[in-house]
Amino acid sequence: CKITDILTIEENSYRAISGIKIKNVKNGEEYELACDNLCLAIGHSARDTFKMLYEKGINMIQKPFAVGVRIEHKQDIINKSQYGKYSKYLPNADYKLTHTCTDGRGVYSFCMCPGGFVVNASSEENHLVINGMSNHKRNEENSNSAIVVQVSNKDFGNNIFDGMNFQRHLEEKAYSLGNGLIPVQLFSDYENNTISKEFKSVKPIFKGNYKFTNINDILIDL
Repeated sequence: CKITDILTIEENSYRAISGIKIKNVKNGEEYELACDNLCLAIGHSARDTFKMLYEKGINMIQKPFAVGVRIEHKQDIINKSQYGKYSKYLPNADYKLTHTCTDGRGVYSFCMCPGGFVVNASSEENHLVINGMSNHKRNEENSNSAIVVQVSNKDFGNNIFDGMNFQRHLEEKAYSLGNGLIPVQLFSDYENNTISKEFKSVKPIFKGNYKFTNINDILIDL
């Protein structure tokens, strides 16, 4: 189901929540639910809900976030790096990396997935977003992690939805470059600004199809 509206009433000179409108996205049926308290845990991709809240006069502020790419490695290399000679006796390892650039901008690893997959996690038509996941056993051959860089209103503007539009612009570029598939590139080719032709020692593990591209064509200079 999808929340399409928040219902309010005037109460002691204040506007109070009285309910929500719900739409069943499968059959189109709409109905109302009464409530006087509402907690929204909508993540970062419910853009239609953001706009609906803004139109309702809900107080909103911009928030800095981070964007980047995912990198895959052989899981046994990570295990040996983290555990040394004990790696064969211990569960698949994770890691965390962080770096501060000379201009103060942060770069860090995020959502590291031991023994996992890279997945197509798009939430909007003709846009592309990727994420990572691990099954409970974390027993796939590769690990993967997001490597992201901080961005703020200095990069995307001061209007309330400028950050969201910045995200959408990158997602549209990623979708276009990969023709809807996950854009991939060897790290060495990413450094050299060339398109890869084949995989080498690391054979990526995807949930979704892929296409060799130059990921530099998606990202922007910060």
